[in-house]
Amino acid sequence: MARLPYVSREDLSAEEREVFDEHERDRGAPPGHIHRAIANAPNLLRRFSGLALELRNHTQLDPRLRELALMTVGRIAGAEYEFVHHWNIALNVGVRREQLEQLAEFERSPVFNQHERAVMRYAAEVTTNIKVGDRTFAALREFLDNRRIMELAMNVAFYNAVVRIIVPIGVELEPDARKN
Repeated sequence: MARLPYVSREDLSAEEREVFDEHERDRGAPPGHIHRAIANAPNLLRRFSGLALELRNHTQLDPRLRELALMTVGRIAGAEYEFVHHWNIALNVGVRREQLEQLAEFERSPVFNQHERAVMRYAAEVTTNIKVGDRTFAALREFLDNRRIMELAMNVAFYNAVVRIIVPIGVELEPDARKN
């Protein structure tokens, strides 16, 4: 059970309701539980949603690599909410189901190539140690330019923040949310 209430549009002041309206316009869907939990501080929800949309829709990082990194963060953190939602996003951007099923074995599994492993290794090291080894960073430099490395770093950092919201607050999956 969530430790904070899931705020509805009607719970907000007339001025604050715009954040829910923007969400529906931008995403074509009502806010999910994570957004409704963050809406306990509506000013933060606006910034949170804006950064999330920017990271998802306006970077040059291959979306497959992004989602493999985010799934790595969600798996390590035990964040079911993130893991389930990003499972479906990952499938939609071209990550293969067999890859999602073998995330925990990414270092040894033949379903991942060296670039995918490098991105997932980076995400794993950031999530567990914060620091990233020189070899891990050098592996990224072999195929990503500075911009894409920063976009990866921002995505991994943002979703590490996300799991540190949803897990301690106890954000639950929506009743209709499931892995495809």
